[in-house]
Amino acid sequence: MNTFLKTKKCLLLAGLLVASFLSADAATRAADDGFLQRRGAELYLDGKPFCEISFNKFDLFWQFLAAELPSANIGPEGDQPVAAAEASLRDLGSLGFKTIRVFAAVPGVYLEPGKREKYLAATDHMLDACDRHGLRMVFCLRADDERLWKDCGETLLDLVARADSKSRARFQQMVRTLVLRYRDRKTIAMWEHANELLLMADIGGKGRTWNGCKCPSLAEVARFHAETAAFIRGLDRRHLVTTGDSFRFSQWHLAQAAAGDGKEMWTLDSFQELQRALGMAQRGVDVYCVHYYNHGARGENQVRGPAGALVPCLPADIKRFATAAGQPLYLGEYGVAAEAHNESTRKFWNENPDWFTSYAGDPANARRVVAASLRAVVDSKANLTHWWTYQSHRRMDQTDPQRFDIDIHRTPELVRLVVEANRQLQMATMGFSYAK
Repeated sequence: MNTFLKTKKCLLLAGLLVASFLSADAATRAADDGFLQRRGAELYLDGKPFCEISFNKFDLFWQFLAAELPSANIGPEGDQPVAAAEASLRDLGSLGFKTIRVFAAVPGVYLEPGKREKYLAATDHMLDACDRHGLRMVFCLRADDERLWKDCGETLLDLVARADSKSRARFQQMVRTLVLRYRDRKTIAMWEHANELLLMADIGGKGRTWNGCKCPSLAEVARFHAETAAFIRGLDRRHLVTTGDSFRFSQWHLAQAAAGDGKEMWTLDSFQELQRALGMAQRGVDVYCVHYYNHGARGENQVRGPAGALVPCLPADIKRFATAAGQPLYLGEYGVAAEAHNESTRKFWNENPDWFTSYAGDPANARRVVAASLRAVVDSKANLTHWWTYQSHRRMDQTDPQRFDIDIHRTPELVRLVVEANRQLQMATMGFSYAK
């Protein structure tokens, strides 16, 4: 009888231990399910496939920071920057968007003595506001901030190419603080290294010196992305990591020419060459990221096809590159640019007579161009796209006739085009939509 009871007790304890481990494992899985995830070349949210066309809100952190450290840069509601920011988030959440992209780090301010506490308070408040409106953010860490290297007498090349540089240490100090502070927050969709770092690769001729700045090579940018992703993953295994890159349609030729004789630097790549160059830069991260803009038919978005003929390189082609690399595609900035109609832009208007001069002042043409650009994203089935941009509160944009932001109050028809494109994309890829 005693042996039986002892055996029963052991079995019971073993069962409780197994249940405890299973419960802990289930809790971990449940927690992980709340983060944006990657499965192969697809994104998942709450265990379901996820695709979206939403918006950049690049100035969001600047608004929260202005409440802590007053700034002349934010307006016209500069005296109530948080209220203005909250109104934008309310708009976006009410339209069914789930993600936004934000320039969520300002290294130059973070590194200033005596400002750290207010800086982090602003970040806390920004993330709390996103939570209130059901929005997650791509958190851009801004390794491209020139104060990282200039303040310590270095160059961009030092930051990117030298893991032992002072500027790299300064950047990693900020990243470590932010990642450790927020690694448990589902508010963050992805960590993003920089804004358009790849645009600096191999420019400035054979010496890679542009405007007095020593620039890195394609290989050095690729290594920086891989090293930064590894650094972040060492602190945070839950969040996805991406680059924040834009690119040039001569990216491969630039790299080859800068490393060789310097000739033919700006020759347009073939599809295969561009795919090779972008693949190098994106290889070390979870999500393949590029920026893509439409600006008339001036050949900016073209590559060399068979026999050297120029052919369009569309979002669908970039999606094909990402899928071949086994990664989801993130069009971190996507949009169209208005063009002033004056003597200096005569050539552009001769080539593009049906373009538009502004979002608000030329609504019919703007609607047509925006709708066509959104159709290209829907057709591509890009996993995540953020239109540039929603409701800029930067003071310099308020009186610019070619201002690049749209919002539901000033340009409601254009925002509705984005909402409808988001609905179409989600229905085609997910079978349901969050769009409202």
